[in-house]
Amino acid sequence: MMPSIRPLGDSAVIIHWSNADDAEISRSVRQLTHVLNACGTSDFAARFTAVVPAFTSITVHFCLSRMSFQEAARLIEQALSRTEALPAGAPAIIEIPVCFDELFAPDLADVAGRHQLEWDDVIRRFCDAEFSVRMIGFSPGFPYLSGLPTELATPRRSSPRLKVPRGSVAIGGTQAGIYSQETPGGWNVIGRTPLSLFRAELTRPCLLTAGDQVRFVPISVDEFHRWQDEQ
Repeated sequence: MMPSIRPLGDSAVIIHWSNADDAEISRSVRQLTHVLNACGTSDFAARFTAVVPAFTSITVHFCLSRMSFQEAARLIEQALSRTEALPAGAPAIIEIPVCFDELFAPDLADVAGRHQLEWDDVIRRFCDAEFSVRMIGFSPGFPYLSGLPTELATPRRSSPRLKVPRGSVAIGGTQAGIYSQETPGGWNVIGRTPLSLFRAELTRPCLLTAGDQVRFVPISVDEFHRWQDEQ
């Protein structure tokens, strides 16, 4: 399954996969991202200024004064050939504690009512699922998560909120996400995590990265505050 490689503006390349199932594309995006970012095993990381994975594509930025699109594309083809030798490998599984108390879950009742479920059923099904981080975007550290059970898929709110608290765990259509900062937002908020998803002072500022697997673990209000105090 070879992706297409096309210019994106004058100093970026977009690598796009199609005609494959979702899991296979996700694995290919994760593997190529790893090769392109693997400092010490190749010079790709030194040659490109940014590698940005998304759902079915990777955008690679380069300095136009140092290379042309043709040179960038040739390096990407070399990187693709290296992914063939990589073991499939299991992605990292990260547990995210979430408090589903009504204090932190203003839309949980609406989600439950829409699907004719009890609150506990929504929480159980949500926490039983295994999610995959498909991309980071919208705001620094915000993960777009696939894997939401179909019976919990819920349209975005008709009236977005001007402020969604940092750490809010939410459902938007067929996806889940976590608000890494206080921002406006229209997703259905069903809980909140005490974890910080983005810390600019760290070498790796984002807690999650594309390809990670996520499981949500329910915690009480008291546990939520203890987690906050320990960070």
